[in-house]
Amino acid sequence: MEIADTRPANRNKRTICLPFSQDNYESNIHNPDDFRGCIDKRIELFPELFPPEMANGYQMKDFYFSRKQSVWSRRIKVAGVAYTIRPSFILPYHVGFVDEIEKAMFLRKFKRP
Repeated sequence: MEIADTRPANRNKRTICLPFSQDNYESNIHNPDDFRGCIDKRIELFPELFPPEMANGYQMKDFYFSRKQSVWSRRIKVAGVAYTIRPSFILPYHVGFVDEIEKAMFLRKFKRP
């Protein structure tokens, strides 16, 4: 009987944060062709945000609904690895919207509660 490998997988960064306006994101998220067009534009503008394997192409994988913020997220597959596309108006891990928290984050700069 073979022993299972219990070491955690090296997941690295599997989220790509892209600049989107909320209206643009919500109007394109459900149509894979429109969303691919949005991603392709951002690849041209911001190639440093994407993994290097992106030059070989990518596939649309799936999309899911975040119950935390009531926002749809889409995933792409690059070289066999799935990446979540997160819009810039959502904080990491979908903990909140940037415009709701930006003033509080500014006050943290001055060590205010």
